[in-house]
Amino acid sequence: MSNVGKAAVKRCGTLLHAYFSWILPYSRKPSKQPLSIKFKKLKYFINKINKSLKIEMHVKGSETIPADVKSAYLPNHLSAYDPMIISTVLPDVTTYLSKIENKKIPFVGRIIAAMEGCFVDRSSFEKAIEAMMYLEKDLTEQNKNWVVFPEGTRNRNPLAPLLEFHKGSFRAFMKAHAPIVPVAIYGTQNVLKSKYKLKKYPVYLTFLKPLTPEDYKDMSPDEVRETVKSRIQEEVNAQRKAYFTEIEGLFKSKRGLKKFKEEKILEKLA
Repeated sequence: MSNVGKAAVKRCGTLLHAYFSWILPYSRKPSKQPLSIKFKKLKYFINKINKSLKIEMHVKGSETIPADVKSAYLPNHLSAYDPMIISTVLPDVTTYLSKIENKKIPFVGRIIAAMEGCFVDRSSFEKAIEAMMYLEKDLTEQNKNWVVFPEGTRNRNPLAPLLEFHKGSFRAFMKAHAPIVPVAIYGTQNVLKSKYKLKKYPVYLTFLKPLTPEDYKDMSPDEVRETVKSRIQEEVNAQRKAYFTEIEGLFKSKRGLKKFKEEKILEKLA
């Protein structure tokens, strides 16, 4: 068996072991283990997967992460792998707000359930309000950090501007008086289903300056939403240029590099 084949078998074994030994059982009975223990398991598991997938992290702004208070982290959204990437960097227990459709994704859905996350049924106004109330209550009680994707779905075009941000969750954060941390992420779109065959897969992750309750006390949810979106968009623009500049030297084949140059992405971003 080739080295590539051996690596694939090893990766499959790691996934299956984690899935059946703790992800599946904890997703069925989330209270079976303390969240702190599950979070440590998750970070260890994702770091192993990152290594297997040849992900190279470029992390900025980790020093701005609030150390003594549970917060809301708001990233842009490019891949189903985004929540996992963010978990490897955050130092304290973290869970996720996700659309209910993600509950059906075998690993991601089970991990969110195991980490005591919340699935939002956006087809029901009453259930969506119920989810926002739970989010507000949990942050008010300072139980855990929350990762919420304000775009509500993945942006399928990594060259396009951010999608519209939903404002429902912003009201919950503000009522809970929680710090709001804008997060910019880029490169995850090529991790699980790569358009490019690369020697390694760079992922850029930036934690921007948090908006504290003092910062937004005189702002409306719409103003906070637009402020967060503007900050993330500015950083994503910079990440996008850095990403495509970096991968130009990472192609496994000359043919792949040639196709990339024919797309003239760098020229379009200049």
